[in-house]
Amino acid sequence: MSTRPLISAILCTWNRAELLRQALDALSGQTLGAEQFEVVVVDDGSSDETREMVRTFEGLLPQRYLFNPKSGLGAAKNLGLSVAQAPIVLFLDDDDVLASDCLEVHYRTHQDHPDARAAVLGYTGLAPQVAASPLMHFVTEVGCHLFAYPRLTDGDLLNFTFFWGGRSSCKRVLLLESGTFNPVFRFGCEDIELGYRLSRGGFQVVYQPRAKSYMIRTLDYAGFCHRCYLQGGSNWTFSTMHPASIVRAWTGVDGIAAEWQRIEPRYSEIIKAGRDLDRLANERLAAGIPLDELTTRLLHRAYHAAFKASRIKGSVDRMVEGREDAGTEARMSTP
Repeated sequence: MSTRPLISAILCTWNRAELLRQALDALSGQTLGAEQFEVVVVDDGSSDETREMVRTFEGLLPQRYLFNPKSGLGAAKNLGLSVAQAPIVLFLDDDDVLASDCLEVHYRTHQDHPDARAAVLGYTGLAPQVAASPLMHFVTEVGCHLFAYPRLTDGDLLNFTFFWGGRSSCKRVLLLESGTFNPVFRFGCEDIELGYRLSRGGFQVVYQPRAKSYMIRTLDYAGFCHRCYLQGGSNWTFSTMHPASIVRAWTGVDGIAAEWQRIEPRYSEIIKAGRDLDRLANERLAAGIPLDELTTRLLHRAYHAAFKASRIKGSVDRMVEGREDAGTEARMSTP
């Protein structure tokens, strides 16, 4: 690239070659000229055809491909950041496709907010086939486990808890001077934990809904329970690193030991109830039978209970692991 790009899109991926192809295809159709942006693909240890697929975009995209042995999101994002050339960096997910003007809107919003401490949160909607899923509707519009856009309005100035990975951009100099992602976070909290550290210096997030992208991957029930479990573990780690009240409130770790004692005897039943209702809802929709109000209400209650239980289990398991590790270290250090 002969001139410095205006914005670097950093896209971390793992074993999602087909989804990544769609993401890169959308990036190749941006309103910014090819000389005005770059794409940095960080392959976090894929074993599928990701490398070969990325090569098919040579000459179509101003891109770089980096392979890293599987290290998790924190480390992968740092690698992409280390080679990015633009003053603005946008962190993307491999299961999202951008609207054609998304990069341009991120760039222009940063011009309107030139302070190095200002980040930009874009809007991610659901592709039509994804929006048809009862689970995806619930986690984005009702329970807000994945996104919380119903609570936001255009131009909102938000705190660090809205520095959402996959749809946020910031000034590269801020990260280089004030801190990068903590590689201990392999999934979940790598973005919010960094935002918290940056917030000590006045970091803010501007909500810009015109910077649009669309999620093209439908998560299933088992996958989302596992996602909540992993998030719970990361929440516990985050809360132990930064035991401030605002962090503990966001991570929801206060009282989880007692809550888990109450939930544990019924945990399997809670997960099964959610799985059965999720299957019933999808079977009805596949047969062309719309969900009635009672079924929807019961389904949402089951989703809420299962996802909460999964998150709490993840936090408690991580808490126990930490105690066991501390006990092992203490025994090893004893003469």
